[in-house]
Amino acid sequence: MLAAVFLSRCTDSTAPEASLTATLGNDTLVIEQIRMHPGLVEAEVLIRSPRTEYLKQTLELDDEGDIIEFRSEAYPADRLQGDPDRIETLTLEGDSLIRVIRTDSSESRQAFAYQAGTLPWMDMVHWPYELAVRQMSRDGLEEVRQPMFTGRGTAEFVIRSEGTDSVSVQHPYRGTMYARTDQSGALEHFDATATTRKLVVKRGEPVDLESLANRFAYSPIGSLSGEGRTESTVQGANIVITFGQPARRGRLLFGGIVPWNERWRTGANRATHFRTDRDLVLGGLDVPAGEYTLFTIPAPDGGTLIVNRETGQNGNNYDPQQDLGRVPMEIRELEPSVENFTIEAVETAESGELRLMWGETVFVVPFRVVGP
Repeated sequence: MLAAVFLSRCTDSTAPEASLTATLGNDTLVIEQIRMHPGLVEAEVLIRSPRTEYLKQTLELDDEGDIIEFRSEAYPADRLQGDPDRIETLTLEGDSLIRVIRTDSSESRQAFAYQAGTLPWMDMVHWPYELAVRQMSRDGLEEVRQPMFTGRGTAEFVIRSEGTDSVSVQHPYRGTMYARTDQSGALEHFDATATTRKLVVKRGEPVDLESLANRFAYSPIGSLSGEGRTESTVQGANIVITFGQPARRGRLLFGGIVPWNERWRTGANRATHFRTDRDLVLGGLDVPAGEYTLFTIPAPDGGTLIVNRETGQNGNNYDPQQDLGRVPMEIRELEPSVENFTIEAVETAESGELRLMWGETVFVVPFRVVGP
């Protein structure tokens, strides 16, 4: 059964208090404490990226599943008492969703078109997914299209039943997540490793979030993927490469979070950009001086490097019509291991090599500079 629009409501009865812990590799990234009552969700969220922050959140819904008020108060993790640093509210006024953000020094107010049954969505926060799946389970639906407010507008998340105890959640642009649930729809295990976020979420007993806030207050994870940049001169060619730099965090990389034989964005965030001020022959491909973006298809025997003419785009955006060409990569073992994904152009006795390094693996493409 398909619901074109999903009118989200809380469960008929109060659900047991529980925690959701999200990890990225061997790092604990987010801990959520959730309490669900008829028409009301209460949540506490401790999040460590880019800084450690404590969020106190409430969501009130009317009998039709429409927002009465969503309120999120943000505190620094080393000060959980007193006034919050930031308060965000969502309220429904007529056919508009009103978003207000207040700090000590400013207040902003925006109005957005409202779609019935919309839930708030927050990056790396998972209790809204549980609320949606619980309602889907209660109504006996096989598929729903859940509208969620992302801060810039409303996006549609498609939730599908995948058997008696599992669902898939299709993010509008990051990929598909999978969850194992109990009979009520509570999330027991949530796997987002097939998306750009790569998180794994597990349900547990209630935790002492205040103690955990004190523990993590001075150990933020920072940006999940930093910005990498290498500059080199090879046989007179000045080469600049900029790329997102995801960290390994104890994870299986190639053949794991980066599948074999599938196109990879080759880093994170913005597409990897490659600029040369001299003409090159890269793995047999003529590359005129200029700027390009790089994508890859890693494979156990090396795989393929893609040189694309389009620039300025996010790494999720790839237009094969803009390909300059494709060349094979060689795969080698790397020692010592590299924690943060890195790309560099290095000079060799013959000419140069483009090296893509992560973990114990390096992909290599030889190149030479054209002309004197």
